[in-house]
Amino acid sequence: MVYSSSPSAFAIHFLSEVDLFSGLSARHLERLAAICEDFEYAAGDYLGFQDEPGDRLYLVRSGRIIAATGALANPIEVRTVVAREAFPLAALFNPPILVTTSRAATDGTAFVIRRVRLLELCEIEPRIGMRIFNNASAILASRYRYALDRLAGGKGFARKDALARVSPSP
Repeated sequence: MVYSSSPSAFAIHFLSEVDLFSGLSARHLERLAAICEDFEYAAGDYLGFQDEPGDRLYLVRSGRIIAATGALANPIEVRTVVAREAFPLAALFNPPILVTTSRAATDGTAFVIRRVRLLELCEIEPRIGMRIFNNASAILASRYRYALDRLAGGKGFARKDALARVSPSP
């Protein structure tokens, strides 16, 4: 079941500042806080491996996590996860296969929400699920645009209006 003891005011306030939970009501944040677990990690700890199932969502309170792709012996750093970010968003996918390997760059703390508990809560409270879905979509779209820009050498995107200015006239 999804119910737990009364969550702390600290947890509720913290969740209100997490990117994935932006726009949720106080009541919804309280429901989420009730399924959070405290978690501590040390520099060097692995928090998930690429191509393996993701069974939990981390909500970073302190410290930094490096998300990388490729072989463990020669990883390519994709991004750094910092306080007030939720990761890995792939844990929300179906199937929840991780797209990066996550390793702690520093000691830190997080709240953890087990995937199965979050999905149960979203079934009970569909508004929570829709808000998380909308926020996750916006976060992923932003990261995708950033990745494409980096692949293009930081030259920005070819927008329709810009292409019209440089296209030859008929």
